[in-house]
Amino acid sequence: MPTLRRLFDDPSFHGWGGASPLSDRELAAKYAGDRLPEVETFIVEVDASPAGLAILHDDGDRVGGMDLILLPSTRRRGIGRAVVALLVERARDVRGWMRLTVDPDLSNEAGIRFWEAAGFRPLREEPASEGREAFLLMEMVIAEVGGPER
Repeated sequence: MPTLRRLFDDPSFHGWGGASPLSDRELAAKYAGDRLPEVETFIVEVDASPAGLAILHDDGDRVGGMDLILLPSTRRRGIGRAVVALLVERARDVRGWMRLTVDPDLSNEAGIRFWEAAGFRPLREEPASEGREAFLLMEMVIAEVGGPER
């Protein structure tokens, strides 16, 4: 729990994953295992220090979603791409998913470019709703019916 608290106390995490600041109870309920098996949360570490948070969530019908946030000091170093590659492998080989989606806010141009560079393709824009900015739904096909996509 202290690791999650340190991450969510960083200003770059404010507003991510809901209202900020999140209480310890909210952090535990949302990220510390209470939602398993549908949601898996991973602490991203760099040099044994927490650097971010990665999430896989089961959307049903062999489709899952992915979320990733890294501290600014760890961005643009290849860490995000490495984490995405590991999560894609897990989603395909362990969870048996065929597709993954991400949903960066439309205002997050750098995030959209990151996901495109990681192999995700735009599906559609979704309008803002209560508690959520307008976002771009993006998808990556990670396995075909006959086997994994390589």
